Amino acid sequence: MAISQSITNNFKQQLMLAVHDFRPTGGDAFKLALYTSTATLDASTTAYTASNEVSSANYTAGGAALTNLGTFLTGSTAYLDFADLTFTNVTLTTRGALIYNTTPSAADNANVALTNPSVCVLDFGGDKQAVAGDLTIVFPTAAASTAIIRIT
Repeated sequence: MAISQSITNNFKQQLMLAVHDFRPTGGDAFKLALYTSTATLDASTTAYTASNEVSSANYTAGGAALTNLGTFLTGSTAYLDFADLTFTNVTLTTRGALIYNTTPSAADNANVALTNPSVCVLDFGGDKQAVAGDLTIVFPTAAASTAIIRIT
């Protein structure tokens, strides 16, 4: 079992099918779910799964909604940015996360035959823990060489 950071394979294909809409206003809704070190998440992950997701009194299964801060183009690189995400007053240990789309259109979903299709897997590089405190996912700087999701 392992978590390997990557943009998921099906996300790459779904970009060509216009399944994901990253407009900050009027676009799709994306969430981030947290997982334990026993999860298996990698480029082949196709959709959100509750298997080996963390559990905490103040953590809701499925994770939390991400705030899309927009898409950008610098030179030949397109990228997007999400606001940092804080899980408040939780007691949990997490090794990684999955970003996924909760609202692809019915037509798009029929084309890909998936509910909650994956976007990318995040590997935290080791267990991160919060004990009756806040756990904040800090996204990298939104720039052509550092943004969490970018296409060159």
